[in-house]
Amino acid sequence: MTKVRVVVTLLVFTFVILAPGWARPISFSDEEVLGKKLIKLIRKSAPLIEDGEILTYVNEVGQRLVDQVGVTPYKFRFFVLDEPVPNAFAAPGGNIFIYRGLLEMMSSEDELASILGHECGHIMARHLQRSIDEAKISSIGMLAGLIAGIFLGAPGLAAGGMAASQSAALKYSREHEMEADLRGLGYMSKAGYNPEAMPAMMRVLLHHTWLQNSNVPDYLQTHPATQERVLYLDELVKKERASGKFVRKPSVGNFKVIQTALIAGYSDEEKALERFRAGIKKGDSTAVYGLGRLFLREQKWGQAVVELKKAARLMPCDSFVLSTLAEALRKTGKLEDARRILESALSIDPSSAIAHYRLALVLMDLGKKDEAIENLTQIEELAPTFPDIDYQLGVAFGQTDKLGLAHFYLGCYYYHEDNSAAAIEQLKMAKPLITNSPSKLRKTDDYLNELVPKKKHWFSSRL
Repeated sequence: MTKVRVVVTLLVFTFVILAPGWARPISFSDEEVLGKKLIKLIRKSAPLIEDGEILTYVNEVGQRLVDQVGVTPYKFRFFVLDEPVPNAFAAPGGNIFIYRGLLEMMSSEDELASILGHECGHIMARHLQRSIDEAKISSIGMLAGLIAGIFLGAPGLAAGGMAASQSAALKYSREHEMEADLRGLGYMSKAGYNPEAMPAMMRVLLHHTWLQNSNVPDYLQTHPATQERVLYLDELVKKERASGKFVRKPSVGNFKVIQTALIAGYSDEEKALERFRAGIKKGDSTAVYGLGRLFLREQKWGQAVVELKKAARLMPCDSFVLSTLAEALRKTGKLEDARRILESALSIDPSSAIAHYRLALVLMDLGKKDEAIENLTQIEELAPTFPDIDYQLGVAFGQTDKLGLAHFYLGCYYYHEDNSAAAIEQLKMAKPLITNSPSKLRKTDDYLNELVPKKKHWFSSRL
């Protein structure tokens, strides 16, 4: 059982212990509570990847898909888990988790979009809630078992809280999968991704199953895939192509570069070094980048600069490569060089979140706090998955004597980091100082009401 499975199992038993019964449908506000609790438990006990390049890239791909879902009550958030297994799941409240192992199996941004789009489809169709309703779940124990079955592929745990007749609800049904496929295919096609990537990704997962001697990948345990489903997806793609509506759009970034950053930052260092050196001999430019990224991980700043300069010469129009080079230059104290390169990266891709973040850090070091704040505020919506943005905003506002905003952003940072005491302290100091910002004041009150709960309905107050 992975660390993530242990964490979610703890969440399940939390439900069982704290709640005596369950007699009403799950509302959107209930989902939000469940989602927040799950995120906090995972942050505390499981290996989340919080690398700026990887996180901002996955979020940018995800948000490009979210832009196609239409009006939604959900605030979608995308997280990457540092587990070498091929898995992904949609949690309550619009939270989507994808594992490092699944990212490493992919070959393109389109395939990433196919998985994220499918999970968005499950959320928008409220499949978890529909499964609970269809199974006529009447107690929190049964609800917990169902959640465990869907997220973890843990029928043994589910059996403890569910009747045998409800065991079919442990996995998404064929109808749910087809609906998520159909929705996800529509999202990715409207977003300009190649819809053929969805059946292609499913073939990769099935092939992995065969290579592993029928050891079913985690993703297929909770999202059953069959050859029939692949053929069905092929037919959906043909119809999508025949409609003439598909228009290919440029990718958010270079998927191979991001995948290389993932390998350099999180896989076995010796194997990564061997892989990159072999790739360099074959003339693979991303392997040069990977070697530089590996040196960054090992804090060998000078060697990182040398290799990343080589990578930048090979890929001069890749904003992610330029951004990483700038980070290495910042580490060696070459701030003006780092600033110049980051400005070049943003001229290539003005929406690059990681370039804005790193430019803000450089500007802070140069004493240009207002310019740093300007860059950070452009990407602050990513803070729930990349809390360092809030932290840097708090520091920058503090250094410009805007104490209300400093306390507010530091409070948000500690809230996302699950440091309740520090969050409460900062938010209480912020409240009397941000009265001219209704949205921030409302957010402050929401967080304080959650962190310092008053007597409420058992569900919202006891979780």
